[in-house]
Amino acid sequence: MNIVHVLEDYSLTSGGIRTVVKNLHKELIKHKHKSTIISPYAEITDKILKPEKANSILWKYWGKTKDLEDLLTELNKQNSGIDVIHVHGVWMYSQYFACQYANENRIPYVVSFHGMFEPWLWKKGYLKKKLYFEFITKRYFKKANTLHSITPFESEDLKERFPKTKVNEIPNLIHDFQKKDDKQIHTISSKKYILYLGRLDPKKGIDLLIDAFSKIEDKSVSLKIAGSFNDYSKSLIALTKSLNLENRIEFLGLVKGKKKDNLFRDAFVFVAPSYSEVIGMVNLESAIVGTPVITTHQTGLCKDWNENGGLLINPNKKELLEALNKVLSWSYDERNTKGESLKNFVKKEYCWEGKFIAWENLYRSILE
Repeated sequence: MNIVHVLEDYSLTSGGIRTVVKNLHKELIKHKHKSTIISPYAEITDKILKPEKANSILWKYWGKTKDLEDLLTELNKQNSGIDVIHVHGVWMYSQYFACQYANENRIPYVVSFHGMFEPWLWKKGYLKKKLYFEFITKRYFKKANTLHSITPFESEDLKERFPKTKVNEIPNLIHDFQKKDDKQIHTISSKKYILYLGRLDPKKGIDLLIDAFSKIEDKSVSLKIAGSFNDYSKSLIALTKSLNLENRIEFLGLVKGKKKDNLFRDAFVFVAPSYSEVIGMVNLESAIVGTPVITTHQTGLCKDWNENGGLLINPNKKELLEALNKVLSWSYDERNTKGESLKNFVKKEYCWEGKFIAWENLYRSILE
């Protein structure tokens, strides 16, 4: 199969979507399929196709490019043509035009919403989003061969919005990248810290985490917050200062590579108190190396997360504080046992090794 992925942003700042698309792209190639990624934003070392920006105000506010059609047409002329266009995201020109192009050229296409229609996200700019959806994109989304959802919550939402369009649910997946001899064992001498890693954005509940952290019982514990500095990070730093927590909270900026892996491994617990999420790759990245995870029901994770070393809460200060105090009261042995249980659970439910066939089946089903 020849799959072409189109998304608005493939750079590191795009967060989990980059990870999801990158892994799917690699798995397709690994299984002898052809895969191409198209996005106007990417890292210098990324081997993708980058359409050029249009010299107009539409680039600034809509991400309009001037040669996306040429790139798709050229790909469709090669060999046997494009089998499937896979559109990731919903709000920008790249996704709109890719759907339009696929529809007009009778190329099967699938749309992955990546949680962008989650109810919480509609609160910001509701009228603008509603009008854009109803009059611009809905006509193309409903004609997709299938819509891809990540969680049961997202499946139900999409079925209500597009009652006549097939919805196929596949969760976010992760590779089991931990080496057999790379064990994560915490000792009494370890410096205990809580970790948040990801985009610094209001929907992530980081302010809630800082507020709850200020009230925890064990004042020897520190909090590390990793994510690219932006306008929102300024308000988080101001909140930290107002609570006199400068000596206990560390803002690390963007962290990647081995340093990122070590942050996950060495954390006593990873916390992602998101108001809205579709599983969240950081939750899986933490769990796969044996670090316990506190996150929210709103992430769409399987409820059995709670029975396998993790904690699911609602995004409010009371529940988060209770969860933090509970985890921080564990001994290091308890922490390691919980982490090992969660790692095994993620291996079973959320790993590419054994789950990639779901993607092959999805693509093949729309080609039949």
